Amino acid sequence: MKLSYEDKLEIYELRKSGVSWVNLSQIYKVTIANLTYMIKLMDRYGVEIVEKGKNRYYSPELKQEIMDNVLIHGCSQLSVSLDDALPNRGMLPNWIAQYKKNGYTILEKPRGRPRKMGRKRKKTWEEMTELERLQEENERLRTEVAFLKKLRELRLRDETLVREQQKQLETWSKEDSD
Repeated sequence: MKLSYEDKLEIYELRKSGVSWVNLSQIYKVTIANLTYMIKLMDRYGVEIVEKGKNRYYSPELKQEIMDNVLIHGCSQLSVSLDDALPNRGMLPNWIAQYKKNGYTILEKPRGRPRKMGRKRKKTWEEMTELERLQEENERLRTEVAFLKKLRELRLRDETLVREQQKQLETWSKEDSD
């Protein structure tokens, strides 16, 4: 469950007033480990640290430096996460797992939506070969024929409806005159 900033402040106040980790965990449906990390983060950097803001960007160089503290210097993941004020305790283990999975290289994920969703640029008429021009024209003509068939079908259906309505009116007018 996502906690609001107000929930986090309330948890901090309740913990400082002596409410147990188990009770806090049950009330807010958050693991004790995540609660202890959040409280340690707030103790060290102040309560503003848990305020939700814009997602922070971590450059590959910074990630490498943070991971080196764990992998080379032997520091614990929890202490490094706290030292670098990572927003949650699971971020660093995820980075390390991806780092190992990618052969000890950091891959930066592209951010945002791809530009054209895989569509190719359409060639101009001059760039097309004779075969491509004929195929393009053939496709356009097929589309036009399908459109005209549908238009004819709709027109015939409308004419049929009008004829049936006229017949119905004629039969009613004969019945009224009788």
